[in-house]
Amino acid sequence: MMDVDTFLKKTDCAEFADIFDAYPVDEGTEKLFLDDIDAFRMLGMKSNEPEIFFLSSVLQLAFSTYAKYQEMAIPDNVFFSTFSDIRIWADWYRRHTGKRGLDRIHWFRGHISLRLFRLGELQFEVPSLPLPAIWSGVKLDKPVYHVHIPEGADLDGTESSFSYALRFFHSESAYFLTHSWLLSPEISSMLGPEARIRRFSSLFTLLGKEDDRQAEERIFGFVSDDVSSYPISTSLSEKAKEFLEKGGRISSGYGYCLRSISR
Repeated sequence: MMDVDTFLKKTDCAEFADIFDAYPVDEGTEKLFLDDIDAFRMLGMKSNEPEIFFLSSVLQLAFSTYAKYQEMAIPDNVFFSTFSDIRIWADWYRRHTGKRGLDRIHWFRGHISLRLFRLGELQFEVPSLPLPAIWSGVKLDKPVYHVHIPEGADLDGTESSFSYALRFFHSESAYFLTHSWLLSPEISSMLGPEARIRRFSSLFTLLGKEDDRQAEERIFGFVSDDVSSYPISTSLSEKAKEFLEKGGRISSGYGYCLRSISR
Protein backbone atom coordinates (compact mmCIF):
# COMPACT_ATOMS: atom_id res chain seq x y z
CA MET A 1 0.00 0.00 0.00
CA MET A 2 1.29 3.46 -0.87
CA ASP A 3 2.17 5.82 1.98
CA VAL A 4 1.31 9.50 2.22
CA ASP A 5 4.85 10.71 1.59
CA THR A 6 5.04 8.80 -1.69
CA PHE A 7 1.65 10.13 -2.76
CA LEU A 8 2.65 13.72 -2.06
CA LYS A 9 6.04 13.38 -3.75
CA LYS A 10 4.74 11.74 -6.93
CA THR A 11 1.90 14.23 -7.34
CA ASP A 12 4.39 17.10 -6.83
CA CYS A 13 2.61 18.08 -3.61
CA ALA A 14 5.41 17.35 -1.11
CA GLU A 15 5.38 20.94 0.15
CA PHE A 16 1.85 20.36 1.44
CA ALA A 17 2.85 17.59 3.87
CA ASP A 18 1.97 19.83 6.83
CA ILE A 19 -1.44 20.54 5.30
CA PHE A 20 -2.38 16.97 4.35
CA ASP A 21 -4.26 16.06 7.55
CA ALA A 22 -4.82 19.56 8.93
CA TYR A 23 -8.57 18.91 8.69
CA PRO A 24 -9.15 15.14 8.92
CA VAL A 25 -11.78 13.83 6.51
CA ASP A 26 -14.36 11.39 7.87
CA GLU A 27 -17.07 9.44 6.02
CA GLY A 28 -19.56 12.25 6.50
CA THR A 29 -17.24 14.83 4.97
CA GLU A 30 -16.48 12.55 2.03
CA LYS A 31 -20.20 11.99 1.43
CA LEU A 32 -20.82 15.74 1.41
CA PHE A 33 -18.02 16.26 -1.08
CA LEU A 34 -19.40 13.66 -3.48
CA ASP A 35 -23.13 14.20 -2.98
CA ASP A 36 -23.63 17.81 -1.91
CA ILE A 37 -20.71 20.03 -2.92
CA ASP A 38 -22.51 23.19 -1.78
CA ALA A 39 -22.89 21.81 1.74
CA PHE A 40 -19.24 20.75 1.67
CA ARG A 41 -18.24 24.26 0.65
CA MET A 42 -20.30 25.75 3.48
CA LEU A 43 -18.58 23.37 5.92
CA GLY A 44 -15.20 24.57 4.69
CA MET A 45 -16.18 28.23 4.87
CA LYS A 46 -17.00 27.77 8.55
CA SER A 47 -13.45 26.59 9.28
CA ASN A 48 -10.67 28.90 10.44
CA GLU A 49 -8.85 28.59 7.10
CA PRO A 50 -11.23 27.62 4.29
CA GLU A 51 -8.50 27.48 1.66
CA ILE A 52 -6.45 25.08 3.82
CA PHE A 53 -9.57 23.04 4.65
CA PHE A 54 -10.25 22.57 0.94
CA LEU A 55 -6.66 21.67 0.03
CA SER A 56 -6.33 19.29 3.00
CA SER A 57 -9.64 17.59 2.18
CA VAL A 58 -8.90 17.17 -1.52
CA LEU A 59 -5.45 15.73 -0.79
CA GLN A 60 -6.90 13.18 1.64
CA LEU A 61 -9.75 12.24 -0.68
CA ALA A 62 -7.32 11.83 -3.57
CA PHE A 63 -5.03 9.64 -1.47
CA SER A 64 -7.94 7.39 -0.47
CA THR A 65 -8.85 6.99 -4.15
CA TYR A 66 -5.65 5.03 -4.79
CA ALA A 67 -7.22 1.83 -3.44
CA LYS A 68 -10.00 2.12 -6.03
CA TYR A 69 -7.42 2.58 -8.79
CA GLN A 70 -5.75 -0.64 -7.66
CA GLU A 71 -9.07 -2.51 -7.58
CA MET A 72 -9.70 -1.42 -11.18
CA ALA A 73 -6.11 -2.25 -12.22
CA ILE A 74 -5.49 1.32 -13.37
CA PRO A 75 -1.71 1.97 -13.70
CA ASP A 76 -0.01 4.06 -11.04
CA ASN A 77 1.27 6.52 -13.62
CA VAL A 78 -2.32 7.42 -14.50
CA PHE A 79 -3.13 7.95 -10.81
CA PHE A 80 -0.16 10.25 -10.20
CA SER A 81 -0.66 12.14 -13.45
CA THR A 82 -4.37 12.64 -12.75
CA PHE A 83 -3.88 13.93 -9.23
CA SER A 84 -0.91 16.15 -10.08
CA ASP A 85 -3.75 18.48 -11.06
CA ILE A 86 -3.99 19.37 -7.37
CA ARG A 87 -0.61 21.06 -7.62
CA ILE A 88 -1.62 22.92 -10.77
CA TRP A 89 -4.66 24.46 -9.07
CA ALA A 90 -2.84 25.08 -5.78
CA ASP A 91 -0.27 27.04 -7.78
CA TRP A 92 -3.10 28.92 -9.52
CA TYR A 93 -4.56 29.82 -6.13
CA ARG A 94 -1.20 31.04 -4.84
CA ARG A 95 -0.64 33.22 -7.91
CA HIS A 96 -4.00 34.89 -7.39
CA THR A 97 -4.01 35.20 -3.60
CA GLY A 98 -0.41 34.89 -2.43
CA LYS A 99 -1.47 32.07 -0.08
CA ARG A 100 -1.32 28.31 0.03
CA GLY A 101 -4.65 26.61 -0.44
CA LEU A 102 -7.33 25.64 -2.93
CA ASP A 103 -10.68 27.05 -3.96
CA ARG A 104 -11.91 25.24 -7.11
CA ILE A 105 -13.09 22.19 -5.20
CA HIS A 106 -16.01 21.37 -7.51
CA TRP A 107 -13.53 20.55 -10.27
CA PHE A 108 -12.00 17.68 -8.29
CA ARG A 109 -15.23 15.71 -7.93
CA GLY A 110 -14.51 14.17 -11.33
CA HIS A 111 -11.06 13.03 -10.26
CA ILE A 112 -12.18 11.56 -6.95
CA SER A 113 -15.30 9.86 -8.31
CA LEU A 114 -13.14 8.21 -11.02
CA ARG A 115 -14.83 9.95 -13.91
CA LEU A 116 -11.83 12.09 -14.95
CA PHE A 117 -8.34 10.88 -15.81
CA ARG A 118 -5.23 12.48 -17.26
CA LEU A 119 -4.02 10.32 -20.12
CA GLY A 120 -0.91 11.74 -21.68
CA GLU A 121 -1.17 15.48 -22.18
CA LEU A 122 -4.96 15.77 -21.88
CA GLN A 123 -7.66 14.99 -19.34
CA PHE A 124 -10.70 12.91 -20.27
CA GLU A 125 -13.97 12.85 -18.38
CA VAL A 126 -16.92 10.49 -18.65
CA PRO A 127 -19.87 12.90 -19.01
CA SER A 128 -23.23 12.85 -17.33
CA LEU A 129 -26.06 12.12 -19.72
CA PRO A 130 -28.10 13.60 -21.24
CA LEU A 131 -25.67 16.11 -22.68
CA PRO A 132 -26.51 19.83 -22.55
CA ALA A 133 -28.18 21.32 -25.62
CA ILE A 134 -24.92 22.83 -26.90
CA TRP A 135 -23.82 19.31 -27.88
CA SER A 136 -26.98 18.51 -29.83
CA GLY A 137 -24.96 18.36 -33.06
CA VAL A 138 -23.07 15.29 -31.80
CA LYS A 139 -24.48 11.87 -32.62
CA LEU A 140 -24.70 9.50 -29.68
CA ASP A 141 -23.98 6.37 -31.68
CA LYS A 142 -20.52 6.09 -30.08
CA PRO A 143 -19.04 6.68 -26.62
CA VAL A 144 -18.60 10.34 -25.70
CA TYR A 145 -15.86 11.88 -23.52
CA HIS A 146 -15.17 15.44 -22.45
CA VAL A 147 -11.63 16.69 -23.09
CA HIS A 148 -9.90 19.15 -20.74
CA ILE A 149 -6.55 20.78 -21.43
CA PRO A 150 -4.40 21.11 -18.29
CA GLU A 151 -2.18 24.12 -17.81
CA GLY A 152 1.19 23.43 -19.39
CA ALA A 153 -0.04 20.61 -21.64
CA ASP A 154 1.96 20.01 -24.82
CA LEU A 155 -0.62 20.32 -27.59
CA ASP A 156 1.65 18.38 -29.93
CA GLY A 157 0.70 15.31 -27.88
CA THR A 158 -3.03 15.63 -28.60
CA GLU A 159 -3.36 12.73 -31.04
CA SER A 160 -1.33 10.45 -28.76
CA SER A 161 -3.66 11.32 -25.91
CA PHE A 162 -6.73 10.53 -28.02
CA SER A 163 -5.26 7.12 -28.85
CA TYR A 164 -4.40 6.54 -25.18
CA ALA A 165 -7.96 7.42 -24.17
CA LEU A 166 -9.51 5.01 -26.67
CA ARG A 167 -7.38 2.18 -25.29
CA PHE A 168 -7.98 3.20 -21.68
CA PHE A 169 -11.77 3.30 -22.05
CA HIS A 170 -11.79 0.20 -24.32
CA SER A 171 -13.50 2.13 -27.12
CA GLU A 172 -13.00 1.36 -30.79
CA SER A 173 -14.03 4.92 -31.61
CA ALA A 174 -15.46 7.86 -29.69
CA TYR A 175 -16.50 11.47 -29.84
CA PHE A 176 -14.29 13.87 -27.90
CA LEU A 177 -15.94 17.10 -26.79
CA THR A 178 -14.24 20.21 -25.51
CA HIS A 179 -15.17 23.69 -24.35
CA SER A 180 -12.05 25.82 -24.37
CA TRP A 181 -10.58 29.18 -25.21
CA LEU A 182 -8.24 27.25 -27.49
CA LEU A 183 -11.19 26.86 -29.88
CA SER A 184 -11.81 30.61 -29.95
CA PRO A 185 -12.38 31.81 -33.54
CA GLU A 186 -10.90 35.18 -32.57
CA ILE A 187 -7.71 33.57 -31.27
CA SER A 188 -7.38 31.43 -34.40
CA SER A 189 -7.58 34.55 -36.55
CA MET A 190 -4.59 36.00 -34.68
CA LEU A 191 -2.36 33.00 -35.34
CA GLY A 192 -0.58 31.56 -38.34
CA PRO A 193 -1.56 28.12 -39.71
CA GLU A 194 1.41 26.41 -38.03
CA ALA A 195 0.65 27.72 -34.53
CA ARG A 196 0.01 24.87 -32.10
CA ILE A 197 -3.19 26.43 -30.76
CA ARG A 198 -4.57 26.82 -34.26
CA ARG A 199 -3.60 23.26 -35.19
CA PHE A 200 -5.33 22.02 -32.05
CA SER A 201 -8.52 23.96 -32.75
CA SER A 202 -8.59 22.67 -36.34
CA LEU A 203 -9.05 19.12 -35.03
CA PHE A 204 -12.53 20.02 -33.78
CA THR A 205 -15.80 20.84 -35.48
CA LEU A 206 -17.03 24.06 -33.89
CA LEU A 207 -20.62 23.93 -32.62
CA GLY A 208 -20.85 27.26 -30.87
CA LYS A 209 -19.04 29.83 -28.78
CA GLU A 210 -19.43 31.61 -25.45
CA ASP A 211 -18.33 35.05 -24.28
CA ASP A 212 -16.90 33.88 -20.95
CA ARG A 213 -13.50 35.68 -20.87
CA GLN A 214 -11.71 32.37 -20.37
CA ALA A 215 -9.13 33.40 -22.97
CA GLU A 216 -8.20 36.56 -21.08
CA GLU A 217 -7.61 34.61 -17.88
CA ARG A 218 -5.43 32.05 -19.64
CA ILE A 219 -3.44 34.50 -21.75
CA PHE A 220 -2.87 37.24 -19.18
CA GLY A 221 -3.27 35.34 -15.90
CA PHE A 222 -6.28 37.34 -14.70
CA VAL A 223 -9.39 39.11 -15.95
CA SER A 224 -9.71 42.90 -15.79
CA ASP A 225 -12.04 45.51 -17.23
CA ASP A 226 -8.95 47.71 -17.56
CA VAL A 227 -7.41 46.23 -20.71
CA SER A 228 -4.37 48.48 -20.36
CA SER A 229 -3.37 46.51 -17.23
CA TYR A 230 -2.79 43.33 -19.23
CA PRO A 231 0.92 42.47 -19.56
CA ILE A 232 2.49 41.58 -22.89
CA SER A 233 4.75 38.54 -22.70
CA THR A 234 4.13 36.73 -25.99
CA SER A 235 3.13 37.61 -29.53
CA LEU A 236 -0.33 36.19 -28.78
CA SER A 237 -0.77 38.37 -25.71
CA GLU A 238 0.27 41.39 -27.78
CA LYS A 239 -2.28 40.62 -30.49
CA ALA A 240 -5.01 39.77 -27.99
CA LYS A 241 -4.46 42.99 -26.06
CA GLU A 242 -4.56 45.06 -29.23
CA PHE A 243 -7.79 43.30 -30.26
CA LEU A 244 -9.38 43.98 -26.86
CA GLU A 245 -8.26 47.62 -26.85
CA LYS A 246 -10.18 48.08 -30.09
CA GLY A 247 -13.34 46.87 -28.38
CA GLY A 248 -13.19 43.25 -29.46
CA ARG A 249 -14.37 40.32 -27.36
CA ILE A 250 -12.64 36.95 -27.27
CA SER A 251 -14.96 33.97 -26.95
CA SER A 252 -14.32 30.36 -26.04
CA GLY A 253 -15.55 27.60 -28.33
CA TYR A 254 -17.49 24.36 -28.10
CA GLY A 255 -16.38 21.63 -30.46
CA TYR A 256 -16.05 17.91 -31.06
CA CYS A 257 -13.97 15.44 -33.02
CA LEU A 258 -14.31 11.74 -33.81
CA ARG A 259 -11.36 9.41 -33.38
CA SER A 260 -10.97 5.67 -33.96
CA ILE A 261 -8.31 3.12 -33.13
CA SER A 262 -6.02 2.61 -36.09
CA ARG A 263 -5.74 -0.95 -37.36
